[in-house]
Amino acid sequence: QPRHYNEAGVGDGWTGAAEESNLGREDLWIQTKFTAMNAHDPKSRPYPADAPHYDRVSQSLEKSLEKLQTDYVDSWLMHAPEKEWEDHVEVWRAMESA
Repeated sequence: QPRHYNEAGVGDGWTGAAEESNLGREDLWIQTKFTAMNAHDPKSRPYPADAPHYDRVSQSLEKSLEKLQTDYVDSWLMHAPEKEWEDHVEVWRAMESA
């Protein structure tokens, strides 16, 4: 994910806290976001730069779930609009179908 968001740290944090507090995943609210290409650190993008929007969305979610150490998120946001309106709509539709 972006330079300023550490999903792996969040995954380690919630799993450690849940274990210490005897909580299950269902007791916590986990939110993440899909981030457009231009907001990612080029060295750590969760998808190839030339991937279609649908693939970017699905690969980004898959990587987020892996790093967050969960099989679902409670809330998934679109971090920022894409450059073109048509691209924004494609991303939104891909997120709805994920």
